[in-house]
Amino acid sequence: MKPTLSILDPSPIFKGRSAADALNESRALVQAADTMNFRSYWVQEHHNASSFAGTTPEVLMADLAARTSRITLGSGGIMLPNYSPLKVAEWGQTLSQLYPERIEIGLGRATGADPRASAALLGPGGQNFPTMLRMLMDWLLDSSGEVKFPEDHRARGIAANPAGPHPDLWMLCSSPGSAAFAGQMGLKLAFADFLNPGGASDALAAYYDAFEPSPFCAEPYAAVGLVVLAAETQAEADRLSAPIKAWALGRATGKFTQYLDTDTALETLERAPLEPPQRGIIGTGETVAQRLMETAEQTRAREFFMLSITDSLETRIQSYRLIEQAMSKLTAATA
Repeated sequence: MKPTLSILDPSPIFKGRSAADALNESRALVQAADTMNFRSYWVQEHHNASSFAGTTPEVLMADLAARTSRITLGSGGIMLPNYSPLKVAEWGQTLSQLYPERIEIGLGRATGADPRASAALLGPGGQNFPTMLRMLMDWLLDSSGEVKFPEDHRARGIAANPAGPHPDLWMLCSSPGSAAFAGQMGLKLAFADFLNPGGASDALAAYYDAFEPSPFCAEPYAAVGLVVLAAETQAEADRLSAPIKAWALGRATGKFTQYLDTDTALETLERAPLEPPQRGIIGTGETVAQRLMETAEQTRAREFFMLSITDSLETRIQSYRLIEQAMSKLTAATA
């Protein structure tokens, strides 16, 4: 079965460029994706991180939805411990009425921040995540009219307006335990391979084993988010991957810096005493497509959220286009 393809974009900031440049690149990238066959485009939430411009997914989702006509906009994710569940339900409902059937919310149980920034966000914290998630689900179901609050529900009489169809709801995970919880809650699952490379098989197995149907998801549905990069040749793909490899190397040694351009990143990697962490799929479009098909078969993933970072908008768009075209040819040949 052909896996569905979607895009994950953290709005990366390169050294010498501004956050506005990164956000404008996200605008251009989503418009290009809207003309291709990608199902969804997810943006991320990071705080106190110089590498990424995305701190408010709900704002960026609204902007990108207004600039596109077809593609679904989502969050990968909304870090629920930073928010009031009612407020998330309200902006989710608002976007869903503005852009019917084009909004989905991927929820995370972390804060997306270091400890000091997490405290400054003034959220209730991850220890309350199960209760917060249940309240958010209940508000969305009540607002949509699918399942009204029972008489004894503590939120009865508090509406998550505007009323109407609710956004699709996903849960993010990076471990078998959190995947099993997503299954028990009856939500779609997105596993973060870029946080836990190689862990998808165990996590998705736990999810499928634990899944219980809910109004949000009648049958289990699992996706994997991973780093990919495609170019016309393997050598060119390896060269273009230097910025993300250099960033990963710095992150592994405790540095959270902006991305370097390709040439500077290559020089950094040549001088580095350590090999960069091996993660993601890098190669020609055909190579990446074949590896994605193999990963789907091994893990039972039905969708991939692909994260490509290069130092130019043109090569990012080309990476996604090559993968999309190669996947279409591969599945047509095996049909």
